[in-house]
Amino acid sequence: MKTLTGRSMFVWRLSPVVKAELGAAAMANKAKAAGLTSVWIKVADGKSEFENVRGAKRAEFLSVRDALREQGIDVWGWHVPYGASVANARAEADLCVRLASDLKLDGLLMDAEGGDGFFSGGVDVAVAYAEQLSKMLRDMGVGLAMCGNDIPTNFPNYPFDSFVASANTNAPQVYYGSSPSVQHRLGRAITANRHVKAPFYPVGAAWIGEGGGCQSASACAERAREFLRLVKEGSFPGCGFWHWMGAPAAFWEVLIDERG
Repeated sequence: MKTLTGRSMFVWRLSPVVKAELGAAAMANKAKAAGLTSVWIKVADGKSEFENVRGAKRAEFLSVRDALREQGIDVWGWHVPYGASVANARAEADLCVRLASDLKLDGLLMDAEGGDGFFSGGVDVAVAYAEQLSKMLRDMGVGLAMCGNDIPTNFPNYPFDSFVASANTNAPQVYYGSSPSVQHRLGRAITANRHVKAPFYPVGAAWIGEGGGCQSASACAERAREFLRLVKEGSFPGCGFWHWMGAPAAFWEVLIDERG
């Protein structure tokens, strides 16, 4: 079963990335130059396939998947679950399993977040979703990671532990852009996740803007360099970043400079 190691990057909407990078092969070449070991592409939202894998765009997804694999880069899908009920959670899990099989994914990330507009449901709903995913993906040899809020206690009704108990990697969203320092936010995340058994694989900020993003392209680059240093210093298996299309050129230069 695949686990997350090395360096990874989120992709939200795939077509704009492929267009900006001038094709699937060029996108894969950039990923290789930046030292990426996996790319995470959104495949589903709730009970619906996401646009990246619907209709004619499925062929584009498969082309990108194959180009990345030619460079030795794994392709993971990610899904936003909404829960609401046990029946709904199981339907969401079934969709993810089908997509993992149809698309021949290396792994799947549960982008299960707390707060308004995200997951609604208690422990029973979260367990129904996560345990079903874990069992079925494990039987397929497909990895399963949790990618949620880095300080779960900020969301009192968020059943974080019920999700992460089924994951073989814990990839919390350490969006440090508006924090006093990268070390400050990462340290808080480490403390908040210390009870989790799955390996700690933090996700950093690679965009400019609100919600934890950086203030400028230079800040994005400088903080990414510090984040990579701290991840290495902490002997974590690796780290990820959100997200490809929002990342400024200065950020990509850091990844290339810090490769290896």
